Amino acid sequence: MKKKFAVRHDIPGRLRIRALSLRQTETEKKLKERSENLEGLLWLRINPGCASLVLFYDKNKLSREDLLEFLNHFFGMDGVTPLKNPADDNPECVCVEEHAVRKAFSRFAAISVVMGGVLLRNAIFKTATLQTAFSPLGIVTFALTAPLIRSALKRSRERKFTLDGFLAAGSTAAIAAGEAMTALEILWINSGAELLSAWIAERSRKSIASILDITSHHTFVLIDGVEVERHVSELEVGDIVVLHTGEKISVDGVIVHGQALVNEAPITGRDEQVHRKEGDTVHAGTFVRQGVIQVRAEFVGDSTYLARVMHKVECALESRAPIEGVADRLAGNLVKVGLGVTAVTFITTGSAWRAFTVLLVMACPCATVLAASTAISAAISAAAKSRILVKGGRYMEEVGKCDLVFFDKTGTLTTTEPVLQEVITLPGIEEDELLTLACSTETHNHHPLAQAVVAEARRRGLSSLPHEVCEYYLGMGMRAVINGREMLVGNAKLLNMFDAHNSQLTAEFDRMSSKGLTVLHVFQDKKPLGLMGFASQVRPEARQVLNRLRAMGVRRIVLITGDEENSARQLAESLGIEEYHASLMPEEKALIVEKAMAESWKTMVVGDGINDALALTAADVGVAIGTAGSEVAVEAADIALASDDLDALADVYGLSQQTLGIVRQNFWIATGSNLVGVSLGALGLLSPVAAGLVHMGHSLGVLANSSRLLAFHKNDAQKSCNASENY
Repeated sequence: MKKKFAVRHDIPGRLRIRALSLRQTETEKKLKERSENLEGLLWLRINPGCASLVLFYDKNKLSREDLLEFLNHFFGMDGVTPLKNPADDNPECVCVEEHAVRKAFSRFAAISVVMGGVLLRNAIFKTATLQTAFSPLGIVTFALTAPLIRSALKRSRERKFTLDGFLAAGSTAAIAAGEAMTALEILWINSGAELLSAWIAERSRKSIASILDITSHHTFVLIDGVEVERHVSELEVGDIVVLHTGEKISVDGVIVHGQALVNEAPITGRDEQVHRKEGDTVHAGTFVRQGVIQVRAEFVGDSTYLARVMHKVECALESRAPIEGVADRLAGNLVKVGLGVTAVTFITTGSAWRAFTVLLVMACPCATVLAASTAISAAISAAAKSRILVKGGRYMEEVGKCDLVFFDKTGTLTTTEPVLQEVITLPGIEEDELLTLACSTETHNHHPLAQAVVAEARRRGLSSLPHEVCEYYLGMGMRAVINGREMLVGNAKLLNMFDAHNSQLTAEFDRMSSKGLTVLHVFQDKKPLGLMGFASQVRPEARQVLNRLRAMGVRRIVLITGDEENSARQLAESLGIEEYHASLMPEEKALIVEKAMAESWKTMVVGDGINDALALTAADVGVAIGTAGSEVAVEAADIALASDDLDALADVYGLSQQTLGIVRQNFWIATGSNLVGVSLGALGLLSPVAAGLVHMGHSLGVLANSSRLLAFHKNDAQKSCNASENY
């Protein structure tokens, strides 16, 4: 049977494929050897768990066709199986998490069966089980220790001595000394912690996947004057794509016919609807809010701006440096202390038996595996109950240490819908009268500003008046005839069309614009009646959340937004944010974050759109708020707030700090019992069997202490800020 591979991602200079044979160690080795002399291939990376291969190449020296020919020859096939839709490649790494859980469960179950069998035999038949190295139990236990030994040897070749090596040494020593059950206790606790961590990681991934609205994307292409439905993966450069109200734009291209209001917030972050007409450029990932347009595709699939941003996000995720975790640091301390104490015991007492007892006490993984993993797992579970999805233990650890937080504006600190914030009228016109006329004019308009007018009129209990004429001018406003009088509600373009002038309110218009408000003019019979200013509504909890973060240790808060200067400044001033950056593109946001990290700030980015994705991946911790927003942002973030409540950000920050406090307590619980056990063992007052009981005792203590995090609630986040300290 011929081997196959599929192209998962393909842009100039980079190719990613998936082939099941890559899971074989021999295949990986052969591929690296044969590709060494391939001119133009810069480097390759193989992920056996995902059966994935990423190749970076110099397109000036090595063409895509030549690279595929090399792969065809290597995998022994005549053609390439392309991916139907480049956007659907997310499931390729699902196998890693599921495989990790299955592997961890199998190991834990095997150890549990062996231990349970021995204990049951002893309880029923009242007979002791032989535990020597060459007894059946000893041989089985050594086989179960083999994975730790292999891991330790692999790390030793990298000149690293980790917890796996210490546990392997302790288990092997116990088996050699005829204490196979003690070795099984060590293995059982270690495998249980691994299973818990793998299960939490998979559950987090599945929770995130379940709330994402990932569907197959179709669009309509104009062929011989007829609209034909096509999958986006089938689009080609030059196709005329027809897009209607409410549809997502699937290509980068130029409008050749029609006009529409386009919501470009997913790309630019700006919350206003942009009027796009014939000759204008539109981007994939944006939405047609109102209107019908025909777009000639210039970039499709992996070549669109959205795809390029997603590619940069992916590269940032792949190149992110690993963060040393709490467990790793504690493991390093335990290894040093354990070896030192064991050696000192042997030197001072001359008793190998006492030294062995001390080694067994110190080999308990509680101080490392359980102290950190149980606390973090409990914290992730508690967060999930509050619809806070944490993608890994290290992010739960890191988020509470961040001292610089970058906030996006639209959809993060503000809602996405505008509200009427200010009304200016000329003498003789009351606010309610102006609002009634404006509402009557805008009744049939579905533009967000029009809906804000209608909502404010309803809030005040005002009723709309009947109209004889109602006309909508895309990107400009509305014209209506009410009680025989012509009404105009819209922007300056609408006034110019009808030759209306508003010189009487120029100063007020400039003042409102300088505050970052979007301003609509209200005219009656070509004469001005007043102005209405709109702004995105600030989340009611925003100021309180910022204050909570500052109280818990955040030293600097920065606003980074694609909105214009006036709008950004007004919001920053209203919320007491000292620093802001406006009119930013996605790459510029990421550069600002990277600059701060270079200055040794511990950074967190909070956002909700595609335009935030690069910054989310660049930061130490990325937080996506409101998973009804951008799928790209949720995938790029390390933490996803499934609710649209900004309070959850402060909650997870406080939960992280409380978790680190619990980890420290667990460490001292385990360390304290270890010190007592070491002292008794060195004095000859503790047998190896009793050392095993010490394992179980402080394991239960650590588990009980970590379980307190399961009861975490919002008030705990506020309380913890007064007592927390950086770890």
